[in-house]
Amino acid sequence: MSEGEKFQFNGNQTLLRVCVIVFIVNLLNLVINMAVMAGRGGFFSSLWSALTTSSFEDLLGMGGLLIASGVFIPFVLGVLAVAVLFALGVFAFVKKNVKVLKILAVLFLIWAVLGAFAVSSINALTENEIRQVNIAQNLINLIFNVNIVVAVAAFFVASKKHDESEIAIADETFNLGLFRLCAVCFIVSGLNSLTHFVFMQPPVFQLAFFGVVNLAVGVFALAKKNVVALMVGSLMMLFQILLNVMYFVRVPEMDSYVAFTFIFHTLFNTSTVIAIAVFFIKPEWVKSCLQKIKG
Repeated sequence: MSEGEKFQFNGNQTLLRVCVIVFIVNLLNLVINMAVMAGRGGFFSSLWSALTTSSFEDLLGMGGLLIASGVFIPFVLGVLAVAVLFALGVFAFVKKNVKVLKILAVLFLIWAVLGAFAVSSINALTENEIRQVNIAQNLINLIFNVNIVVAVAAFFVASKKHDESEIAIADETFNLGLFRLCAVCFIVSGLNSLTHFVFMQPPVFQLAFFGVVNLAVGVFALAKKNVVALMVGSLMMLFQILLNVMYFVRVPEMDSYVAFTFIFHTLFNTSTVIAIAVFFIKPEWVKSCLQKIKG
């Protein structure tokens, strides 16, 4: 390789960026969860009161107590870990770095598996019948998990490098990799909803309806390579998200912290990202359709 030779990523840029956005959105959900828990516990108000009313010596003493109690170091390490993951996500998104994307995907897979087992162990402390249902639901979330689908898809983002004079021009008319990811996500989401419908007591028929719709849309689109079916399914998925948000808004008795968390999770999650990503499978065709509607 001669000095000064330039390289350019020639993989599926849209698929790469969708995967990174999913990782970042899930990381934001983790941060929101931690912030809401701290807010409900009065952490922020106590911290602000301590910073504004305590003397410098008192603050040093409080810091020493936190370090001695063993709380400070895990907290700092957690904040650093979140900051590093955010930085890796932004770097992979901006620089289109597949290696960093795969590192994030591995960490994401570990997070999903450990999270399911951690919740299962917590549920083991509950009553036997409730424990069995909760463990079943956690296993369902682990097996039929859209996040795991996205993490696996990250390993199929091709990373090819060419000389500047041999840069290949990608075909932007139909993104096959993104199409397959979205179709499989619809199938997995439908199976997740249907299995939850079976185990949930009392059963929520909304889960059954949208589960059947998502499963049918994903299977039909994948079999027929039909993008329009995915787009219709995406509109229905966005409508379902809107219904959930309206439900949370109309419950006046709900705690404000809990309501904010539910609404944030409903709007910013993997399903929302996938539903929007569907319209980038054939971007030029979607753009022409929008122009015809406007005209």
